[in-house]
Amino acid sequence: MIVPIRYIETLPGKAAHLFLFSDGNRYAVKCKNNFHGTRELVNEYVVARLGQLLNLPVVPFEIVTMTEKQIQQIPKKFSSHYQPGKQFASLFIDNCIGLAKKPPRPTINELNNPHILAGILVFDYWVHDADRTKSNILLKRHPDGQYDIHMIDHGKCFPGGYKWNAETLQKSKKFKKESIVHVWTVDMLNDLNIITSYIEKILALSDVSIEEVIQDIPVDWNVSNENKVALFKYLKERKKTLAESVYTFVKKYLN
Repeated sequence: MIVPIRYIETLPGKAAHLFLFSDGNRYAVKCKNNFHGTRELVNEYVVARLGQLLNLPVVPFEIVTMTEKQIQQIPKKFSSHYQPGKQFASLFIDNCIGLAKKPPRPTINELNNPHILAGILVFDYWVHDADRTKSNILLKRHPDGQYDIHMIDHGKCFPGGYKWNAETLQKSKKFKKESIVHVWTVDMLNDLNIITSYIEKILALSDVSIEEVIQDIPVDWNVSNENKVALFKYLKERKKTLAESVYTFVKKYLN
């Protein structure tokens, strides 16, 4: 198990803090009871695990245990609210940029894994990611000019976002997010079969694998059994309308 060695800085957005860890890597750490609430950690963890099951480019992450003393390395205006215990830490990847607000942007031929964008679009519709912005798709450029794609920041997923519960999940509305990332993805689509293949991957995810992810949520993140059941039910039910909602969006922007 890796442990934090040294606090480096608080990252833009103020919800994550960069630490050097015992494995020699730097991780962006989100702590329990931050100003968004501990649900942010729950969402990050569940969505990252589900993304891994689908072979999406989720940044590697760890659940790390931090003591009160380690937390106190963070400036007091943040850390005074934090709680010791398990925290969510994602690997910090150097030399990445977000998606440009306006063209020019990388073309399909400049991406090492362009099909992955279709997977991210479909996945975001499944997990109700209302916060897929130009800054949480990371583009890492290599010396040959090609880009790798990474996905981060899933703390605001599911109906209710940082404050979801059984009630908000049951009252879920249609996903209407029109993300610049999703529009960029559709602009580069030359084959709808790529979209279809990712829909089929999600539909093929077994109930057992989804339930296992939810049951693995750390106990000290305080998700009740009722809310775990509700989240499982939401993800299962969402599969039924996934294809329709994705295709509606894609056809709207398809050139």
